[in-house]
Amino acid sequence: MPVPDENRYRAFLASPAPARFLARAVSTNDEAKAWARQGAPHGAAVLAAEQSGGRGRRGRGFFSPPGGLYLSVVLHPGAASPGLLTTLAAVAALRAVRLAGGPELAIKWVNDLLYQGKKVGGILTEGVCAPDGEARAVVGIGLNLGPAAFPPELEGLAGTLFGAWPDAEREKTAALIVNEILEGLPRVPGHLAEYRARCATLGRRVAFQSEGREAQGRAEGVDGEGRLLVNDGRRLLTLMEGEAALLPE
Repeated sequence: MPVPDENRYRAFLASPAPARFLARAVSTNDEAKAWARQGAPHGAAVLAAEQSGGRGRRGRGFFSPPGGLYLSVVLHPGAASPGLLTTLAAVAALRAVRLAGGPELAIKWVNDLLYQGKKVGGILTEGVCAPDGEARAVVGIGLNLGPAAFPPELEGLAGTLFGAWPDAEREKTAALIVNEILEGLPRVPGHLAEYRARCATLGRRVAFQSEGREAQGRAEGVDGEGRLLVNDGRRLLTLMEGEAALLPE
């Protein structure tokens, strides 16, 4: 798999920032975190054509076949919480795909990107301590752009934009995602109105964990920190982490 095209990426980048381009990485988040510990500046990015050990939330693997978009961005987050960074990245990815001529995507709370009900991308936000002692964040975004033979456990759940977006440009889309994140960060939580509008979880019945038990309820909103508000029929619960699986109506 060839290395992503640096010149093509920089042609669409709004603000100059260093970037590293890899044909294959174990995890672009791991690469970006190591770089952040060495002093990588705000907006520095790592872009790979394939990952051998991509990760999702809660330590789960993230299937990263060749030809996808695997991007991690180093941020100086200021007061923005991980939840706000993740929701901002989701909105940035939706906007970037649309700007690059791709299809409209939706969001499944908190970090899944959907096309026609299937997961075509995901986001992982992680913290790291920089050499100056200040906290940094690394936000990773993965999008399935190429043809993919999914493992059996992902059949029917995961999808790809291949075919739905025949002129997808990985480098252009990656640069547009970075632009949207950097432009949106000073204005958080201003992105949440769009996040709520594109969140397929809202209004749906969901299954989730509450106090160590399986529970069900209806997702009613997303608060100002990106947390999901679920009504279980007795009270309004705030989900700060974990999963909210969509249930049939």
